[in-house]
Order: sequence, then C-alpha cells, then structure tokens
Amino acid sequence: MSDPVSEAVTRLRGLTPETTTVDRVTVGERAVLVELSDETDTTAGLAHRPPGDPPATDDPDLDRLLTAAASPTDSDHVTRALGIATANALSVPHIEWETGDPMALLDADVGRITTVGLFAPAFRKFDAIDVRVIERGPIDDVPSPDGVRTETFTADETDAAMSGTEVVFVTGSAFIYGGIDGYLAAAPASATVVVIGATASFLPEPLFDRGVDVVAGASVADLDAVRAAVAAGACGTDLHDAGVRKVYAAATSPAGVRLSRTDVSTPNQ
Repeated sequence: MSDPVSEAVTRLRGLTPETTTVDRVTVGERAVLVELSDETDTTAGLAHRPPGDPPATDDPDLDRLLTAAASPTDSDHVTRALGIATANALSVPHIEWETGDPMALLDADVGRITTVGLFAPAFRKFDAIDVRVIERGPIDDVPSPDGVRTETFTADETDAAMSGTEVVFVTGSAFIYGGIDGYLAAAPASATVVVIGATASFLPEPLFDRGVDVVAGASVADLDAVRAAVAAGACGTDLHDAGVRKVYAAATSPAGVRLSRTDVSTPNQ
C-alpha cells in the first residue's frame, strides 16, 4: 500500500482542471502557504514548515510540487511540505468539512493516549492520563500539567508506545518526515485514531482506508490575512486568529455524535 499522500495526489491529478496554475508560494519560518487558481476559483493550502533551506519559489510548477508531495522518501522536507500544501489546496473543492474542533467528539474518559509528534492540546483535553509521545529526535520540554504523566519514545519504539493506548493523535508533520503507514498500522484496533493539523488537509479517504477515525485539518477563510501571518512567522493559534478555520471530517460518525471506538468501523485495519 502506498503512502496516503501519494494516493491523494493520484486522485487529485484526475480531478484537477488543466487550467489550474500556482499563483503564489509563501514560505514562513513555521508554515508554508500555496495558492492555486483555475478559470473559476482560487484555493489555498497550508502545511507545517520543517527545518531546511527554502527552495526557489519565483517560478513554481504544479506538477513538480505534486511530485514532491508524492515522494515520502525525499530528504528535501521543505519541498515536500510545499507539495503537501499544494495537495491541500487542490483538495478544497472535494472535501465536505465540518466546521469546529474535533476534540469535542472525543470521550474524555480515557486513561492513555499516544501522540505521534508533540501535540500539547491533547494534554488539556483529558485528565488523570498517561501520555506517550513519539518523536523523531529528543524533546527538550514536554509539558506535564497536573494529572498528566508523560513518557517519550523514538520512532523505533512505536509498538511499545502504542500498546494499550485508547486514543492516538498523529500530527501532520508525520506526512512530511515519513513513516505514517507504520504509525497507523501500529495503532491498536480498539483505539480512536485522529490525524490532526493543517498539513493533513488533503483528501481524507486514503486515511480512512487505513483506519483513521477523524481527520482534523484547516481551511483558509481570509487569504490575505493568512498569507501575511505565514510570512511573519505565525503558526497554530496565531494562524487561526488570522483567518484559518478549524475543520474536520469523520470516517463514519455524524457531526455532534461523541466518537468512541464502539461507534466507528475500522476498514482495512
């Protein structure tokens, strides 16, 4: 099975009008933004900005960007981020997002969660829990609010980190650095799996096919303000303040229904 971003790109190539072009690329310190247009519309996509030198953006090519998105082993992480942002922009007309915070769908009565990438907001959602954090490298500062016990793991320790967990959060950076299929395959069948972050705003079906329950992405509501915020180095809350909406899509549960594993089927797990 190929990488989910690659699958999404293959589908998007068949859905994209030949008149689509790249209007503008903005590379900030913490996020990237790609703007596209065709004869009828303009769309924009965001992604996490990894460390690395930014590529030239004065003559962006749609095909090259999509090829970078579909290359999970590419060591040029910044270019891959731009490719994924491009896929996110192309996906805009094809996703029926729900507006809101998907954290509201989750049952707060859990005792153990695992995050792929440090996702501190999850720590505030739950109480009296064990949090296992999988990271590619050492973490200097893991938040430990009252009632939260944290433990860090390397990617090689994924199976141990996933053992017995009830909720798994996979941050969008996993799509840039690779290994997403391994993380999803290691998640227990009984766990609720949430993929979260602006980077994860591409067609969600390849993720649902892998057992993901909720994809929590981002939608650009105020393009001018978001472009300026990205260029100024904003990310996270600052981008939401600038005009990025929190959106989500659930595999089977309708909006407003509290999501637990007993409510959700797990295709191809």
